Amino acid sequence: MGKLRAMTVMLMMLMSFGVAWAGDEAEIPVFEVEVVGQKEPGNPGKSPTAISVITETEIERSGAQNLMDLLVREPGVWVSRQGGMGYGGSVAIRGFGGSPPTQIAVLVDGHPTQMGIMGHILPTSYLLDNVRRIEVLRGPSGAMYGDMAIGGAINIITRGPNDELANGSMYVTSGSFDTTGEQLWIKGLGGRVGYRLQVGTLKTDGDNPFGRYDGDNYSLSADYSLGDDWDAVIRGQRVIYSTFDQKEVANAFAEGRTAEFINQDYDRADYNLRFQRKSGDRATSISFFRTYGIHAFDDGFHSHDFGHGIAFSDGMPIAKGRGRWGLEWSRHGGDILNPAPLRNTFSRTETSAHLAMDYPADPRTLLTGGFRYTAPTGLDTEFLPLLGFTREFGSEWSWFGSARRGYRIPSFRELYLFGINNPNLMPEVAWQYETGVRRTTQSGAQYELSLFSIKSDNLIVLRPRPAGAPPGPPMQLANAGQATRQGIEVGGRWPVGASTALYANYSYLDPGEIREQTIGNKLALGIDHRIGKWMLSGDLEYINRLFDYDETSTLVEVPSFTVINLKAMRDLKGKAKLGLVIENLFDRTYRVDPAYPYAMPGRSVRLQVEKSW
Repeated sequence: MGKLRAMTVMLMMLMSFGVAWAGDEAEIPVFEVEVVGQKEPGNPGKSPTAISVITETEIERSGAQNLMDLLVREPGVWVSRQGGMGYGGSVAIRGFGGSPPTQIAVLVDGHPTQMGIMGHILPTSYLLDNVRRIEVLRGPSGAMYGDMAIGGAINIITRGPNDELANGSMYVTSGSFDTTGEQLWIKGLGGRVGYRLQVGTLKTDGDNPFGRYDGDNYSLSADYSLGDDWDAVIRGQRVIYSTFDQKEVANAFAEGRTAEFINQDYDRADYNLRFQRKSGDRATSISFFRTYGIHAFDDGFHSHDFGHGIAFSDGMPIAKGRGRWGLEWSRHGGDILNPAPLRNTFSRTETSAHLAMDYPADPRTLLTGGFRYTAPTGLDTEFLPLLGFTREFGSEWSWFGSARRGYRIPSFRELYLFGINNPNLMPEVAWQYETGVRRTTQSGAQYELSLFSIKSDNLIVLRPRPAGAPPGPPMQLANAGQATRQGIEVGGRWPVGASTALYANYSYLDPGEIREQTIGNKLALGIDHRIGKWMLSGDLEYINRLFDYDETSTLVEVPSFTVINLKAMRDLKGKAKLGLVIENLFDRTYRVDPAYPYAMPGRSVRLQVEKSW
């Protein structure tokens, strides 16, 4: 802990320097923040936990094409990729993620989207064309989002017809590696009903022979006023895309042979029907959701995955505070159709109840308590609590702290499929203890410092196959013993003058006993500057002490690297915009996956034109 204390002092000095540097309110609202916790809107200064919120303005300025591209600059978040759009990858928060990523819950409008059989997210299937906001909860979030949120949660909030100022927009892009994309959306509003419809395509050959991505995406949102403060809300999206098997490329590299071109076709969809009512200070909703996936690969694997459920929530003032409670039922699984030896049907049902309460102990102190009681079929019931507080001091500062528990059931893939599985795996458990300070100024500047310690048990990791185990790959999934991770995250977003805004964040992680796919040091910096009709944006990412397995299944430290991306956008006549995106500006050669034979893409350039009406 001595290193942690020294770094805490240094980072507090850095944050104080940022506070002194903050200037007048900016005319470009590039870093506005809206925090959502416990599935209801809240005040950033009142949250007892560290939360990152990526707004629609930040999504637009980033030039990102999918979720993976966007998350790289958030504190405490690591995105591991073999390349661009056509590549596999994983997401980790505070060292929790897994490969494939099973320890992070990704939700769309509050409901889970993980694959039924595989039990993990597919990061390249989350595009940004219809996204309004993204919330990143760092650390175990079981009380809010249940199973799979042991390392954190990413909640994607989609766009509705009332979220658009224009009536429609057309977008075209073209760039390096034969990358092309088109997107069109229109909306309609009239009386009680409104809709937003969107279609798009995105294609690239990638920077190496296995980097192809060819995808189509569709989304629909509709709102209907039912009267008596009730609304019906429909959200749906579908992504159909094709890539090459990146695991085959890594395996061929390890085995010293030529990789085969194994095509993989994905069809992923998500639908949600929600009835909601807001009357005064009371908010009630009932949601019906369904996800499905069709996966057909040239090596013969073919599966149909599904997930569906129903969720009820109700929030209202109680005494001097506010309470929220809810009930949820869900079922997920699927059918493996081919190959014959794997042919099987899997499913699991989970029922849960959750309760949360915010109570003002005094005018400056807010106490938060909550829990989720969950009952999955075939397993013990689990109690997932959250306890926290915020305490205001000074005119703009607040102190916060929390303790929360996370829990994850092994997926069907981890238990039964693909050779590295282990049918004896036990559920993972983690407790996180966190404290920090944050400041929000009247000029729009925001700063936060967080210190955390996470104690885990039974984390599922790759380990050498034990003697006497059935024949298979040299590595096998296994439960690790008790482990502790601790770290610091500090960041700020602030305006400088009337036309410039900055952000900076730094993350330090001591991974403890389990180092794979963890980063010791991560720095992200960014700037937006408006000159007349031009908006110029730049981002820098520095990664140091990244650990992962190489092609010999040896845990190695990946060489540190720095990547800079730039974007320029010019306003044209008639509500049109012209943009230029340059990724990896200085053409750096670097790798994030030491088991993959190709480096990350070099410099790439993309031109884009957008026309609204």
